[in-house]
Amino acid sequence: MSEVRKHRFRHIKYTTAERELALLARTVATNRDVLYHGTRYRQSILKMEILFRPEIGAAVCFTRSPEVAAYWALLKRDNDEGRGSIFVFDRQSLTSRYKTQCNFEVYWHSDTTFHDEAEEQIFDDVTKIGVHLIGIVSGPTVKLSQRDKILNREWETMMEARLRQLECQMTPRKRH
Repeated sequence: MSEVRKHRFRHIKYTTAERELALLARTVATNRDVLYHGTRYRQSILKMEILFRPEIGAAVCFTRSPEVAAYWALLKRDNDEGRGSIFVFDRQSLTSRYKTQCNFEVYWHSDTTFHDEAEEQIFDDVTKIGVHLIGIVSGPTVKLSQRDKILNREWETMMEARLRQLECQMTPRKRH
């Protein structure tokens, strides 16, 4: 058997739950030019009205694919809120305020399995998200363990500290 045949590359297969959540997001988009953002932190994002750049990595990531957003929304994390959601943003509104950059790299799950994220990145914190937001869809709520609740509170405290720091940077200092 040839080396090429043994190592066939294939796109991941999305789960039924991912496809259903993606369909909801696509319905909200209604043929508009949108970017999707899959998350497990819906309440925190809505409360703070901001998408922070991650401390590891430099960009807030969006995708043109609702399936990719659903994949990331439904991927369980230790400190999440127990519910995956997809934020649907008006792409033109975002690009009029922020410089976006396409990331053409695929995301590899294994040596042979990948998915093309159709990713666009913003190398800044995205503030006042309501201005750009078209809608939000969410998957089912998962009951959090006590450990997950503690980790989520720690994460939220850390994000609130980042928000206060950002507010201090944006507030002009008074002269005496």
